[in-house]
Amino acid sequence: MVSESNLIIGRETLKVSQIIDFLNNNNAKILLDNEANSKILAGLNFLEKNFDQITYGVNTGFGPMADRIIPRECIVALQENLIRSHALGLGNFLPDNYVLATMIVRLNTLAKGASAVSLELVEKLVVFINERILPVVPEHGAVGTSGDLVQLAHIALGIIGSGEASYKGKSREVSELLRELSIEPHILRPKEGLSLINGTSAMTGIGVIFSKE
Repeated sequence: MVSESNLIIGRETLKVSQIIDFLNNNNAKILLDNEANSKILAGLNFLEKNFDQITYGVNTGFGPMADRIIPRECIVALQENLIRSHALGLGNFLPDNYVLATMIVRLNTLAKGASAVSLELVEKLVVFINERILPVVPEHGAVGTSGDLVQLAHIALGIIGSGEASYKGKSREVSELLRELSIEPHILRPKEGLSLINGTSAMTGIGVIFSKE
């Protein structure tokens, strides 16, 4: 039975009020709608069927390096290197509710199926949200005009088992915390690093909170 306090992603347009309600209820859980699962799998299947075509961020470099073709054996490393190279920021850490709102917004984006990520990645993000494992994110840092790259890279860093996270009010090493909770870090697949960090989920999530203050 689905509790009314839970937030179902993928069934309808995500509303500001739903995010606020989730943030205010530590017992609330995220659930993925079956329609979201189907869209995610369809997006991944499309990428896999067209994998041999030259596709930006899949088998090419990024930005001014887009004309560089990446060898097949380096495609996964490309995604991890993208996250690690952007996970560098300055200043105070964002409050936990800002990070949680950002993660919910990012999850909603990935659940639409247009990002060509695996269902395993989306489900891992759901686990982090439901367990309130909130990667430590610095408030300052940007690269280019592609959105909240630095902030989202720190969240992605946690998903792959690195960096630090806030858990039950304490900062912990993510690798140690995941071992304690018997949660496996996500192993990135092609395009997943780019899909995790390219967007404005941080400013959107924070904007949701400010809209109600």
